[in-house]
Amino acid sequence: MKLKFLNTAFSLAIAVLVASCSSDEPAPAPNLQPHLPGNGSQPLKTIVHSGNIHGCYDWNFVYENSRLTSATGLLYNPTSVAVEYTSRLTYSPDTVGVSNTGDLVMKMTLNSDKLIETLLVNKDEYRFVYSEGRLVAWDKTIKDLNFGAEALHARATIEYHDGDIATITYSENNDDPSYYRCTPSTFYNTNGLLPETLSKQMGCFGFEHLYYAGLLGKATKHLVKSIQVDYPDEAKKDDFTVDFNYSTNKEDHIQLCTFILNGEAASVNYTY
Repeated sequence: MKLKFLNTAFSLAIAVLVASCSSDEPAPAPNLQPHLPGNGSQPLKTIVHSGNIHGCYDWNFVYENSRLTSATGLLYNPTSVAVEYTSRLTYSPDTVGVSNTGDLVMKMTLNSDKLIETLLVNKDEYRFVYSEGRLVAWDKTIKDLNFGAEALHARATIEYHDGDIATITYSENNDDPSYYRCTPSTFYNTNGLLPETLSKQMGCFGFEHLYYAGLLGKATKHLVKSIQVDYPDEAKKDDFTVDFNYSTNKEDHIQLCTFILNGEAASVNYTY
């Protein structure tokens, strides 16, 4: 009887020890949950351009569990051959994987804030710098002409005032810079929209979906009311200003942006 009691006690002790050790094992780390631009309550689903706009992408976005998982981009240019690709994003605790249709290969590294620090697009190299979660500088070296790119080298610095983009200083191929001076509107950017006409200057032309996935920093606080573009003298281009007008849907989300570009009307429709 004593031996039976000792065996039972020993078995209980082993069970308690095993349970204790099991409870000490750390829980699996959750997959990354990037903070989507805007308030995230109704993420952006489509962007559709109209009018005489060159060098921009229309987009269709798909989300799962508040993460952007698929995006199809179509180069909008009424006078050129259509360029389209679909990008799929997968999330792990430390990284984001991107796979694309065709031969477009993207590889990224993230910084400590889980924002893109470096991005390789085939042989093209991009680097991004942030301050307080906002993109403040980027540069790229182009070796393949992806996304319809023309400049072999480009870079920009981005200045903010009270959370709004104030000035983008942009240069290509070591030329003197052009200046894009932005005036904020009274519309809060609750949907996290990128300023129209500035994807190239923001360093994400052709892969705006990575911004909308929450991987390229915070959105500007207000929508942009106007952009004054100042070219260097050697560019032999006239400075100009673009003024934007916005309208909302019944849920007060921005539905339409209209403006005059190159003397012609242009518009962008958004759905949620």
